[in-house]
Amino acid sequence: MAERTIIWDAFDYVFEADRRVIKPIRTYRNPIFLAREWADAMHAGDFRSRRAFAKAIGLSHTRVSQVLALLRLCPSAVKRLEALEDPLSAKAVTERMPRPIAMLPKREQESKLKNLLIVKR
Repeated sequence: MAERTIIWDAFDYVFEADRRVIKPIRTYRNPIFLAREWADAMHAGDFRSRRAFAKAIGLSHTRVSQVLALLRLCPSAVKRLEALEDPLSAKAVTERMPRPIAMLPKREQESKLKNLLIVKR
């Protein structure tokens, strides 16, 4: 084996980045944007049911129904979620967090979502 020289050390230093595995930056989807995209895709694709749409995108019909249920949130709660932008750099809010809030009466949804987002930060 050849002896290590200054040239080899410089070569190693310059091309060290090429050997490293660079992890991609993880981003998270805002669930309200995802729900709207899926609803638009369902209507544009003329799917007969949520089950047919779920099969087309490779997910369970339950998962599709859970995400689309977020569209039942009151307009003020939707605006609060939209303010988080899309994509999210961290899991500020997931689809599971506002899911139980969507089942509440409209007048309670805004305060519950506000509390959820304050606690999460």
